Amino acid sequence: MFKFKWKCPTCGVRHDNLPTCFGMEAPWRAFVPDEEFERRVELTKSLCVVDGEHFFIRGHIDIPIIDHSESLIFSVWSSLSEKSFRHVNERWNAMDRLNDSLYFGWLCSPISVYANALELPLSVQTREVGLVPLFRIRDCNHPLAIDQEGGISKKRWHEIAMKLMEELGE
Repeated sequence: MFKFKWKCPTCGVRHDNLPTCFGMEAPWRAFVPDEEFERRVELTKSLCVVDGEHFFIRGHIDIPIIDHSESLIFSVWSSLSEKSFRHVNERWNAMDRLNDSLYFGWLCSPISVYANALELPLSVQTREVGLVPLFRIRDCNHPLAIDQEGGISKKRWHEIAMKLMEELGE
């Protein structure tokens, strides 16, 4: 079995196996200098508004790992139209929100191991209260969409995880 020790930057706990979830920084960095953050950005754990006119939601891109009990998950951000964002916000605590129609968005978090992933079109599906939405890439020819649909091998997961851990300085 593959062993790799690393320390989670969020919880501070040391782990023995490669991570299966990688979070991406919220998209405001593309719009807002650090010194203007407090004034221009409204941010919760899963929702973000920049300048009252750019709307984002955090969700997961789930990539099955073949013959593994867990998936590789990218916790990333998508844009939403103002109308969709307001609807999501109004329904945020609704027990039946998992039945809501899909929302359209654009991927707003870069995923370095997938070239040209930024601004891929995607569908946003809300889930039960307490769970972040799931994102489904709509560009069927992009490698991220292909992996999301067909899954990846354990070897590919290890390659991706090691590259991302290297970028994080782990």
